[in-house]
Amino acid sequence: MSNQNLSCYASSRISLCLKVDVKPIENLNISKIKIAYINLLIQKKIIYVLFPIIFFSCKTHKEIFEKGLTYDNFRNFVPVDPIEYDDKIQLSSQNQMYNKEIKLLSTDEILEFLNNETVLVSIGKVTAEGGISYTPITISAKHSSYKVTMDYMKFATLPQVDDTKKFIGFNRVGVGLRLITLLTTNEAGINIGDLSSIGIAAKAGKVKGTMMIEVVGIKSKEVTTLLPLPSEINQTTIQNAMQALATIKSKIYDKDTRLYPQVMAIKLDTTYSKRVSPEKDKQISVTTIKNANMENALILQVGNNKMIGNRYQLAQEYENDAFKLLFSRQIDEAISKFEECETKYPGYHSVYDIINILKAQKSQLSNSDSAKWRELYARILKDYSWKLSPQIINKLKEEAK
Repeated sequence: MSNQNLSCYASSRISLCLKVDVKPIENLNISKIKIAYINLLIQKKIIYVLFPIIFFSCKTHKEIFEKGLTYDNFRNFVPVDPIEYDDKIQLSSQNQMYNKEIKLLSTDEILEFLNNETVLVSIGKVTAEGGISYTPITISAKHSSYKVTMDYMKFATLPQVDDTKKFIGFNRVGVGLRLITLLTTNEAGINIGDLSSIGIAAKAGKVKGTMMIEVVGIKSKEVTTLLPLPSEINQTTIQNAMQALATIKSKIYDKDTRLYPQVMAIKLDTTYSKRVSPEKDKQISVTTIKNANMENALILQVGNNKMIGNRYQLAQEYENDAFKLLFSRQIDEAISKFEECETKYPGYHSVYDIINILKAQKSQLSNSDSAKWRELYARILKDYSWKLSPQIINKLKEEAK
């Protein structure tokens, strides 16, 4: 670089131009630019400076989407498939508190209970594994698939505990309207959090997909006739859907409308992964934490449904029987019993993962004297012991020695 030369450095967001009086520098890099810039400030030899900013690395739009922290740190309520809430709730009347089964409430009592209203937009990106990762970012990436859920809820937020009385999060119980759009984007930069933007993008061929409407916990003949059928996304169908939603919403307070509160959204206790982590407890694995979050999400969604609660208890019995067979080293019978448990209550504890391990090692475990049995017990103890009873855990420790 020669004297009186204009030195320019540009990044993806800003640019800095300096007309300086410096000596030639070989192998110029960012660190040297920073040092040279500071020296120039001290020596007051700057002729002019545009945007005097010391450069640091900047993350691109694509990196934000692919980093994963966006999804891991998502803190909003997540929409779930509605399941009827079945439990007692607390109400007040004439300065007195009383408990009553929610299915026995009158419409007026339900409306008193559901004293909050909100409109929630949740954007989930479809992962390579077929799952949904929710993100606060409303701008699309190129060639990606999304599930965008727009909810109107009349709800109450309720804290939830597990069977050990530990707090695991909140669920939103209520009635409302849900508009779901399943999108595939052809270009980046589309605002998929706004219906009008989606309609414009669909017209331009930048996005394609389908749209459907769900009426959650609202029952009347008029509502049924107003409900539009699923259709492709365009400006006309979006406009028709919004008109239908507005009309259905107005029917909530009609005397002929019956309300059946549902669990519509859940929010996990976000402090769990901070309180329990592999760094703090070597007995806890990342898989264990992941399984715990999955099970807690399931409890938040279905924990107050008595019919499902009975299935939960039955699954617990199947799991205990399966481990008894496992400790007797009866591999075929154990697999069969674990499969019964998974069928009765999908996602129960770590049963699904244990089934996969047993099937993968079935030939080696067919010999009851094989050393693989000890390795199996040790692996289950380390990675898949979440929510297991103390008796099973102690037995695993004993067999793993």
